[in-house]
Amino acid sequence: MTSTIVFPAHFPLTLHERAQAPDVLRAKATFEEYLELAEICPYNLEYINGEIVSMSKASLPHELLVARLATILNILFDDDDERQIFSSNIVIHVAATGNSYNADVSIVQGEPDYFRLPSGLLSTSDITNPELVVEVLSKSTMAYDLNEKLEDYKQIPSLQQVLFVSQHRASVSSYLRTETPGVWLNTSFHALTDEVVVLNKPVLVSTIYRKFRFC
Repeated sequence: MTSTIVFPAHFPLTLHERAQAPDVLRAKATFEEYLELAEICPYNLEYINGEIVSMSKASLPHELLVARLATILNILFDDDDERQIFSSNIVIHVAATGNSYNADVSIVQGEPDYFRLPSGLLSTSDITNPELVVEVLSKSTMAYDLNEKLEDYKQIPSLQQVLFVSQHRASVSSYLRTETPGVWLNTSFHALTDEVVVLNKPVLVSTIYRKFRFC
C-alpha cells in the first residue's frame, strides 16, 4: 500500500533522503514557497490545491517508457517545425487553477507561453500552452494522474489531447478534446495491433511497447 506523509516544515533536500521517504510527500504551502523549494530540490515537485506534492522516484521501466515515447514523438513530428517535444523537467502551469505539474512528455505548437512568476519575471521552465501531454502510469501515481491531474489538464485552453500509457500492461488511454466545450472523447487501446492517433498521426501500440518488459 502506498504511504503518505506530511512534512509541515520541509521536504528532503537530497536524492538520498528522498529515497528513504514514503512514496508520496505533501505539505501545505503558498505558491511562492513551492517555487522557492522547486529551485533547490534535485527531484520534481508539483503544486496542487495549496499543497506541494512529490511522488516517489520514477522506476527504471517508467523512465525507459518515457524515453521511448519522447523518441516516438520526436520522429513523428520531425518534419513539423511548429511542434516541440519537452521532457518532465518542463513544468505545466494551469492558469485556471494555479496548479503546476511535471508531465512525463509534452508537445507545444508554436512558441512556448512561459508563465509569469509572482516576481513579474518570466519563468524559463514553466509553460502554460501545451498541445499534448503524456503521462506514464505507475501503481503509486495512477489515481493521482487520472483524477486530479486530468481534470486540471482539461482546463488548459491550448490542450488538445492527453495520453495515459501503462507500464504494467499494454494499455493506452487517449482523451481528445471535441468541438463541444467541456466534452472530451476517451478511447482505450489494449491490443498491440491497435493504432493510436496522436494529434492526427497514427502510432501502433506495438511501437510504443517495442522491447519493453512489463513490470
